[in-house]
Amino acid sequence: MSDPQTLAWQYLRAIEVHDYDAARSLLSDRGFFYKSPISQFSDADAFVGHMSLSGSILQRIEVRRTFVDGPDVCQFLVFHVQLSEKMAVDLVQWVHVDVGAGCIDRIEALFDAHPYRLLFDASG
Repeated sequence: MSDPQTLAWQYLRAIEVHDYDAARSLLSDRGFFYKSPISQFSDADAFVGHMSLSGSILQRIEVRRTFVDGPDVCQFLVFHVQLSEKMAVDLVQWVHVDVGAGCIDRIEALFDAHPYRLLFDASG
């Protein structure tokens, strides 16, 4: 079992290298929840399926700062992505770890979703 900061780092690394099986292995099988300005999931498999389809735009993750408070990890990040042009997206991610189970059970991400809303029409 890993501490919350290590689990959050392992998850980011798996997403960065597009290893979605490794990312999924770090997420809770029951009670998982993800929320961002453009999507929300209450099932880890559905979330990872979505990430595997949309994650190809991610080129690199830069960790600017991490704060840990018990089972909660707050990360200030820069996602370097390639849409029609290269972009750097500032993002804050709050990861909650179920310490007893040794897995991530909640992720909330905050970022400016405007460029993504243009690509993925959220009105439908």
